[in-house]
Amino acid sequence: MSTRPRIFMVAGEPSADQHAAMLGEALLRERDVRLGGVGQSRMRAAGFDLFLDSSGWSGIGVVDSLRRVPRLLGRMRVLAAHLTAEPPDLLVPIDFGAFNARLLRRIGDQLPCPVLYYFPPRSWSRTADYARLAGLVDRVATPFPWSEGRLHEAGIDAAWVGHPVVDRIRPLEGAERASLRTELGLDPARPLVGLLPGSRGMEIRCNGPQMLGAAQMIADEIDEAQFLLSVAPSVPEEVLREQVRQHGLADRTALIAGVPEIVQAADMAIVSSGTATLEAAAAGCPMLVVYRGTRLMSLEKHLRRFSVGFVGIPNILANEEIAPELLDADAKAPVIARHALALLTDEAALAGKREQLLGLREQLGSPGVSERVARMALDMIDG
Repeated sequence: MSTRPRIFMVAGEPSADQHAAMLGEALLRERDVRLGGVGQSRMRAAGFDLFLDSSGWSGIGVVDSLRRVPRLLGRMRVLAAHLTAEPPDLLVPIDFGAFNARLLRRIGDQLPCPVLYYFPPRSWSRTADYARLAGLVDRVATPFPWSEGRLHEAGIDAAWVGHPVVDRIRPLEGAERASLRTELGLDPARPLVGLLPGSRGMEIRCNGPQMLGAAQMIADEIDEAQFLLSVAPSVPEEVLREQVRQHGLADRTALIAGVPEIVQAADMAIVSSGTATLEAAAAGCPMLVVYRGTRLMSLEKHLRRFSVGFVGIPNILANEEIAPELLDADAKAPVIARHALALLTDEAALAGKREQLLGLREQLGSPGVSERVARMALDMIDG
């Protein structure tokens, strides 16, 4: 092992890119290490030397994912050759199980370094089967306590470390929330709704107009309503600005990058199904979970819904509908607006939802998640 150990992470999705960036920063606080990997803008900004950029690798649903298979198989061959020719001191796959588990099976015994899997596949599921992961990894760091038990049943050395969202987002109350609104150029006394349409072009096309249409109807009913619209790094801001202009909301809608400030500042949020729902939950922000897709995606979600039950991560974790889900045909501006207005105009309901979400936050563990995983990683290198 070199005096500066090389740690290589593989993150194929925007959320995993965020987790990897936070872990990389925690590692650098502990020791002088070299960070390499497969990832996106956040990893690059955190000091990673990216071997491959994974922007656009992840799909939504089976049909969308299948379109990416030929390209991903090519990337996997290139990555496998690199890892076996220049093995790091530690390999850290992060989520993205359809790719990462296959990569581990492909390189198998050719990789001389230990493997720490961070965010095992389907870690949110209480029924996930990890038998096929056994023998491919040395340790697993998982964000949910029930996942630790499932991994142990498969004979895998695993530890529940908590979810890093608790390190990035904390609930704000009273003066703190008012101060944040002021910093964002908003009136702290006026009702504030967060709009989070997603991070992919298809989501912006499908969800954006419906969310902004709902915002327009909310503004018609609540004259003082103001809005915060999330702009993901992968989305051209001018596309969303044009949607805002078309709905006549330019004078009461602020666009900002990222999610944390929105869910910390807003009275409630209208959120595209995905990681952003968990970020809203971590902030204790009441929400509606909204999602529209192509016809094929709608059919797939309809079929999978019978086995999954919910699509919003907070609802899956709680095993009950804390956040109403408006999907496909229900994800229309009038329906969204009706549900949002019912919540916004009922202080007791807002407070109740917030209390439920803060209770759910406790299942995500205590702060210091990235530091705990960093120590696990360095212990594996030292061992």
